Amino acid sequence: MPMHRTQAETAHREQAQQKLSSEGRKYFNLIEFDENEDLVTEIRKDPFGLFLILFTGIFVGLTIMIITVLLSAADLDGLGFGNLSSFRGILLFISLLLILGVAIMTFIGAFLYRSNVIYVTTEKLAQVVYISLFNRKISQLSIGDIQDVTVTQKGIFAHLFKYGTLVVETAGEQQNYTFSFVPDPYQVSTLIVGAHERNLALHGN
Repeated sequence: MPMHRTQAETAHREQAQQKLSSEGRKYFNLIEFDENEDLVTEIRKDPFGLFLILFTGIFVGLTIMIITVLLSAADLDGLGFGNLSSFRGILLFISLLLILGVAIMTFIGAFLYRSNVIYVTTEKLAQVVYISLFNRKISQLSIGDIQDVTVTQKGIFAHLFKYGTLVVETAGEQQNYTFSFVPDPYQVSTLIVGAHERNLALHGN
């Protein structure tokens, strides 16, 4: 991406950013966006996946709390723990550490989930993926190099909440794009295929 943009390029990019979500705007400057291309759509992960992450974190945290309460209230005199007040204090301390760890991991998981995005333009697919807090991957694929777009919906929740997995197959040795928890995946695949066909009609194979 060039370090310096012309006034026209800056205005064109800002105009495209108005179509994006607040999260999408954060990462849009990480991709190339020329003056001669237009934004088609932004693909973000479905909120149901975020719900699963939060639900899992809360469930694990509550389970630790319940086990701690049950062990603290149990009659442990015959188990040879000696000073029960010290044991319960240690148990509470360990439980708090575990709950804090679960809360941190849940927060990180939610952040990584919300940070993944694909931008579809008239010229390219650009994917921003956070593998970890300090490991970010940005991939850009020419829209003309797309060979096929496949949508998979597995399970009752995928059909009920209308999300699925989108696989963009590429030409040559380039790695396929796989994006899970895509909202309205069939509509998104139609937009990608349409952009691909218009690009081929304009530029040829």
